[in-house]
Amino acid sequence: MASRPSKWRVLAVTAGVDLPTNGEYTASGAGPLQEFADPAWNEAEVEVLTDSAVVGLGAKIASWMPNMVYISAGASPSLPGSSSTLNSLSLQTAQGVPASLDAATLAGLLAGQDVDTVYLQSFASRAHADALREQGVAHVVYYDAAKTPDPNSHYVQHFSHAFFATLRNKSATVPEAFAMAMHSCHAHCGPVQAPPQHPSWLPELISDFDPLLPSIDSVPLPVVKGSDFKTGVARAVPGWENVRLLAPHAELRLLACGQSSLVDAQRLSYLGEALRALLVLEVRQLRLAGRHPCERTPAHLPQGATASRCSVQTASGAHATVVLGGPPNVLEKDSLVEYALRQTLVADAVSLQFRLPPPGVPAPVPRRSSAIAGGTPVVDTLVITSVWAVHLLRSLSQEKLNRTLVALGIGAVGGSAVTAFEQKDAARYSALTAAVEAAAAKPSQQAGGGPGQQPNGTHPPGPDSHPAMQPGVSSEQRKEQPAGLHQNGHAPAAKAPPAPAGGARAAEALSDASPGRKRKVDGSAEPFTSRRPRLTECSEEEFLQDVCAFHRSRGVKNVSPDNFPDAILNGRRLDVYNLYREVTTRGGFRVGNGINWKGQIFPQLNNFTAHNRMTGVGNALKRHYTLYLLEYELAHPEDMLGDTCALCARGDEQATDWVCCDRCGSWRHFSCDTRPGLGAFKDYSKGKGATYICFKCAGEDA
Repeated sequence: MASRPSKWRVLAVTAGVDLPTNGEYTASGAGPLQEFADPAWNEAEVEVLTDSAVVGLGAKIASWMPNMVYISAGASPSLPGSSSTLNSLSLQTAQGVPASLDAATLAGLLAGQDVDTVYLQSFASRAHADALREQGVAHVVYYDAAKTPDPNSHYVQHFSHAFFATLRNKSATVPEAFAMAMHSCHAHCGPVQAPPQHPSWLPELISDFDPLLPSIDSVPLPVVKGSDFKTGVARAVPGWENVRLLAPHAELRLLACGQSSLVDAQRLSYLGEALRALLVLEVRQLRLAGRHPCERTPAHLPQGATASRCSVQTASGAHATVVLGGPPNVLEKDSLVEYALRQTLVADAVSLQFRLPPPGVPAPVPRRSSAIAGGTPVVDTLVITSVWAVHLLRSLSQEKLNRTLVALGIGAVGGSAVTAFEQKDAARYSALTAAVEAAAAKPSQQAGGGPGQQPNGTHPPGPDSHPAMQPGVSSEQRKEQPAGLHQNGHAPAAKAPPAPAGGARAAEALSDASPGRKRKVDGSAEPFTSRRPRLTECSEEEFLQDVCAFHRSRGVKNVSPDNFPDAILNGRRLDVYNLYREVTTRGGFRVGNGINWKGQIFPQLNNFTAHNRMTGVGNALKRHYTLYLLEYELAHPEDMLGDTCALCARGDEQATDWVCCDRCGSWRHFSCDTRPGLGAFKDYSKGKGATYICFKCAGEDA
């Protein structure tokens, strides 16, 4: 994980005219650094130089000692019918004449200085970035004219404002701010209608770290005297796997800036990912403000566990209250409680998902109100998330110094306007919305405003990167949660590039997953060449490598056995290997109720514990299987066993009441077994499920 300075000292060098936000050009000023120049926010110092000469700039940098340098060469006034764009990197000479700034001169200005980040809002080259990196600059952001020859000024402005607004969060690093801005632009700058291409608004980030959204891996380990957590907390702390976050879910209405076209599976998937990342930024370094034992321990906690009501303070100073359950030896140490809260809340944060209107229902109509987002058009969206996240988002919306919701285009949370929204933000979003609608009306002139093909290192990743539901810690406390490889909720349009994990779902489609895109499974599957042995001879490592390769072949990025799956069940990572083996040996997912998910599947998984008190585990396993493995199963029909009944030698055309013998594993229709005293089919397919023994195995016992 990248580091960041404790306080930003920014030297901004601007020239020419600013990129317009509302069609009007103004003299050069702070531009997007207005996000840092807020007098009420004392976490940054900003010095703005206009039309600075190269001769005096080096001395100014040496005396000011900034840890960030921002250089803007201004905008090129647009021709009629076109948008303005960036100028090439240049500064004035001693004679007051603008001159191009070559890589060697730029690097010389920063020689010997401890600069963490250089942001070039102008056309530059990789040579400029490499020269700055040689001077010790950790992160360089610039626009490459070869990849983005004509970026729309409104898109560029939105990206840079979102980038700097995210950096106001003390927990955010530069690569994470870049990823947040990228997701916000994917959501608000419209989808790609042409073949996949490099988005016109996307600058380059040259850094040792890829621009990834924050994930559970970024939670720092606890510090406990006499304990070593290098091999993991679970190994060092007995009973750690029984820690539970008690987090019921709720609906939350968000008003998002834009037209009806924003309520789209692809675009909301990016916005959902960004909102999840916002929650992660807030809670991954939270502080425990206080805890009090609950009077009554929830019945579904493991035997011997207790529960505490914990008050926490997030990175932005917001307060929230949650209930944490676990063994007494964990809950009695504040450092372990704090770490458990960080981990469980981060994992639960990715449960946030947008709910799309049902099929056939038109998208909501945009409306305006001077009280919401300064009169910018907004549309209604619905989010499903945990109650603590609802309270946190509402709290952040009332914090005038918190600009992240503004960066994501959220005008109101639960009916309360986001107080940080200012008139200049309204002007910028109104102009951006108009530009996106104009580009949509002229697809041939669209400049790659949506989620096009990403350059190396700039694809939206994910805690979120596979088809999944993410049950943060205890699936019995969750509804469907986004987490995995398929993230949109709707099948993408033909030839549309896959969206990242994000959070839009349709009522009739698969619900969304944390990182990736989502596809509605219709019984068919694209061809895939498997490189693993037969399932009966396949090891867990070989299986995970193959299933990750399968998802990558479907356009999902950053999926590997190390992070797949990211769903947690009963305090452990979901055991997809044994889940797949058990389901396929019972005929596959199509068998439906013939599979006793809780009574027969769950006990075979590594997630099972003898004394667990989980509820809803059968439905949770079905959801996980649907999102992580069903599409893979459809591409591997050879894995299915039990296609014919052992009694009638026929398949689904005869009956669908399949049952599997718990001794020999043979399949048969329950209706074909006419032995008296067997009961009803539901006795085997519902609840804990009765044990079914075929007549052959029963005869051997006799």
